[in-house]
Amino acid sequence: MNKTSLLSVIIALTALASVFVLQKPQNTADRGAETVFERVMRTQIIRCGYISAPPLLIKDPNTGRLSGVAYDVAELLGKQLGLKIDWTEEVGWGTFPSALASRRFDAFCVGAWPSAARSRSTDSTVPFSYQPYYAYVRAGDGRFMDIKTALNTPTTTLSVMDGDTSAIIASSDFPKAKTVSLTESANVGELLLNVVTGKADATFIDPAMAAKFDANNPGKIQRLADAPPIRVFGNVFFIAQNQDAFRRMLDTTLEELLSSGQIENIIARYEAVPGTILRVAPKYAR
Repeated sequence: MNKTSLLSVIIALTALASVFVLQKPQNTADRGAETVFERVMRTQIIRCGYISAPPLLIKDPNTGRLSGVAYDVAELLGKQLGLKIDWTEEVGWGTFPSALASRRFDAFCVGAWPSAARSRSTDSTVPFSYQPYYAYVRAGDGRFMDIKTALNTPTTTLSVMDGDTSAIIASSDFPKAKTVSLTESANVGELLLNVVTGKADATFIDPAMAAKFDANNPGKIQRLADAPPIRVFGNVFFIAQNQDAFRRMLDTTLEELLSSGQIENIIARYEAVPGTILRVAPKYAR
């Protein structure tokens, strides 16, 4: 074989080897960092971030013990999957998306509400329940019965919390009104306290939190009774973006727990006032 023929053979064999390399199935290391699903399957643990948000997530101030609708749903989800739930870190409403993105935990297991703003940096599961949001004012204050126009004036002040749904509603629905803002580390009840003390005219909050505030401050607030909910949000678990296998696993398990009635049993244990937590309709009825 002359040198020209030998060179041709070497080139052909090199090209053939390249094809086999390109067609070689990639393993996890080839793809880069492992996905959340792969990490969960490897460790058999789902790490949950959380924040106190009764009745969805309740943290005992003395013992630190957690309970609530979302807590019980997450624990039941883990049991159904044969996985341990590790309540890893308490975070703020405004910081949980970055904590998910940096893999400090796998899911935000509170039952937070999806929004356009949150969808830019997070993904979420199917809802396991729904939460209505209403406008609340001081008891006896009859100025705002026509909510859409009466609250949206420069003379109205709204109580909101940074990163919270109250701030989103105020900005999108009532842009002409002024706001008095709380930091995301504040207690949600302070939204209503601002209204009671006259720092604000109204706020937006779910009826479960309002009922808890009213139990400790009877007769101080009133819901705009003739007005429909200003929002109805699905209570979901948030996860990082681009984690489809993990999301599908959570969705499938939540759907199973909903259809079996086990989530309804959990809600019934924590719903102190009827109508404060709305149920997910069965799929066959949608």
